[in-house]
Amino acid sequence: MKLRKSISAVIVALFTLLILASCNSGSDKSDVSHNDKDNQRAEQSEKSNASHIDWDNHDQRAEQFVMALVNGDYDTAAAGFVPELMQGLGVSGLKEAWENTVRTAGAFISVTGTEVILDDNIPHEEYDIYHVVTRHENSGINSRIVFSKDGLVAGLLFTFVENTDDLDITQKDGYTDFPVVIGEGTDFPLNGLLSIPDNAAGQVPAVVIVHGSGAHDMDLTLFANKPYQDVAEYLASNGIAVIRYNKRTFAHGAKMGNSYTIREETIEDAILATEILKADPRIDENKVFVIGHSLGGMLAPRIHAEGGDYAGLILLAGSPRFLLDISKDQTIAGVIAAMDGEDRETALAQIEEHWDLQTYELVNLPDDTAKNTPTEGVTAYYYKELYEHPATAYIENITVPFLVVQGSNDLQILTDVDFAAYQELLAGRSNVTFKLYEGLNHLFMPSTIKNITEILDEYAIEGRFDSQVLADITAWILEQSYQKT
Repeated sequence: MKLRKSISAVIVALFTLLILASCNSGSDKSDVSHNDKDNQRAEQSEKSNASHIDWDNHDQRAEQFVMALVNGDYDTAAAGFVPELMQGLGVSGLKEAWENTVRTAGAFISVTGTEVILDDNIPHEEYDIYHVVTRHENSGINSRIVFSKDGLVAGLLFTFVENTDDLDITQKDGYTDFPVVIGEGTDFPLNGLLSIPDNAAGQVPAVVIVHGSGAHDMDLTLFANKPYQDVAEYLASNGIAVIRYNKRTFAHGAKMGNSYTIREETIEDAILATEILKADPRIDENKVFVIGHSLGGMLAPRIHAEGGDYAGLILLAGSPRFLLDISKDQTIAGVIAAMDGEDRETALAQIEEHWDLQTYELVNLPDDTAKNTPTEGVTAYYYKELYEHPATAYIENITVPFLVVQGSNDLQILTDVDFAAYQELLAGRSNVTFKLYEGLNHLFMPSTIKNITEILDEYAIEGRFDSQVLADITAWILEQSYQKT
C-alpha cells in the first residue's frame, strides 16, 4: 500500500503520523560507514544543541526525543533523522504533527513508560522500535519511534492511548453513566461507559456504538469534539441506553503489535459490549441496536451476523465497499486538491496504473505470506481478511431494519458513491430508511470545506453532533422498539 503513504493515510487514520524511511542495508547507501554516520550525527547535534544525547542508548534517546517534542525543541528532536525523513517531514512537519496530536490529547503530565517492541511474526533485523507513552490531560500519546541499525530515527507513529484513570458512576441530566469493562478478564480489557436513562418505566432499548478507523477513545475525541459522547448523551436523555468504550487499538495498541485482523480490532469487542447490554436487567435484550460509524458502519452487518444479533442496524457514514477502494478515492481527492499541473497528472496516472494491481496482489497473497507482510501499521492479512468478508455478503441475508445516515458534505464517505451503493443494495425493502443531511461532514457537524485536505482544520473547530440527526435516530429506534407493542 505504498501509494497510501500520501494524504489518504492522514485522512483515514485522522491524527496518526506514519512516515517510514528506508532502513535496508541493501540500498545504495549500504557502503556508508558507521563512522560517517557518527560524524553526521555529531554535525546535526552541534547545529541543534543535541550534543548531550547518548546516541547509542535507544531507551534514553527515545524518551529524550519525546521530551524534546514536549518542550517544543523540534530542532533537537529532528537532529537524528535519517536524510529521507528529514526531507519528507523535516522540523516544520514534525512540529505540525506533534502539535496537532497534542491539541486533542491535551496538556502534558508525565512519561508513563518506554519499551522496546519485539514482533515474533516480523523480526526487526534492520531496525529497532521503541514506544514511549506520555500521559496528557485528555488522553495518552503513544510515540512509536523507529531507529535504523545505524541509530538514526527512520520512522514515527503518533497514536492516542488510554489514560488509566478509574471511571466513576456519574449522575447526569436524565440519565446515569455506569463504568463498565469490555472484555474483563481477557488480555485486552477496555474501559467503557453504560449510560442508562433515569426513571424508566420498565426495560429500555439500547445501542452499542462501534468506532470507525483509527485508535480512538470512547468519545471519538477529536480536538475539542466528542461526537460519540454527544450521541450517548442525547439518546440516554431520551429513553435509550448506550454503551461506548475505548477502542482496543487505543487502549492496547503497543501490546497488539501489527498482526491483528479486523476481528481483534473491532468485531470481538462490539459483540462483548452487546452481551453486556443484553445481560443487563434494565435493558430489553430484544431491543438492542448497533450504531456503526464509518468503518464501524461498514462492519455492522458482519458484527450482526457473527454474534451481535441486533434488532436493527444504524449505519452512520458507512460504506459497503472495500476499505482500500475507499482509500483510493480519498488519495485521488487529496492529489487533486494538493497538486496541480504536470505533478498532479503524473500522480493520478501512477494511482490509476498501480493501485488496483497492488490491491489485487495484496488480497491474493497466501495467508502465511500475508501474515508476514507489513503494510502501514498492520500486515497484509488485515486487508486480505477484510476483503474476504465483504459487507454486501452479509447485507443480502439480513432481514432486520436498517437506518442509513449520511452527511452531504462528507468528503471521506461519498454521497454519490457509498450512500448510493447502500440505496442500490437495499432497494425495495420496506424496513429500510435513508436519511441524507445537507451540509454535514463525516462527524455530522456543519461543514463548509470543499476539498479533503481541509478536513483536519475543520475537525479542529469545536462543534456538536447535529441535533436533528440525533432526534431522527432516537425516533427511529423508539419506533422499531415499540411499534409491535
